[in-house]
Amino acid sequence: MNYSILVVDDDDDFILLATHLRQCHQNVNLTYAPNGVEATKQLLAGLEPNIIIVDSQMPMMDGYELLNWLMDSDAWRHIPIVIWTGSVSPGEVTRYYRAGANSVMLKQDAMQEVENFCHHWFKLVQLPHLTLDHPR
Repeated sequence: MNYSILVVDDDDDFILLATHLRQCHQNVNLTYAPNGVEATKQLLAGLEPNIIIVDSQMPMMDGYELLNWLMDSDAWRHIPIVIWTGSVSPGEVTRYYRAGANSVMLKQDAMQEVENFCHHWFKLVQLPHLTLDHPR
C-alpha cells in the first residue's frame, strides 16, 4: 500500500525523517510544509494525506493552532495527527491530546525508533483513505 504523509515542520528535521521513513517503508510519499499556514493551503488545494506529522513550534501557525484548525473541519478531523517536538511538558502533552492529537512524541525518540514508528503506523494501524469528494 502507498501512504501519503504531510510533514509540517520549519526545521531541517523533515529531511532526516524522510530519509528514515523511506528506509523502513518504500511506498511513502512525503509532502512538506514549513508551517501551519502552508499546510492548510496544501490541504485546501486537494492534498489528501493518510497521516499528518506536525512540529509543535513553528512561525505563523504553530502545531497547536494547526491541530485545532484540522479538528474544526469535517474534511480533516479523521486524519491521524502526530505531534512531534524537541521538548514538551506534561501539561503540553495533555493539551495536545485534549485538542485531538493521536500521538505526541519527542523528535529524538522518533528518529531513534523510526522502525517502531513505521511498524505502528504502516502495519498495525489502519489509516484512512481519502477521496477528493469529501466536504471541505
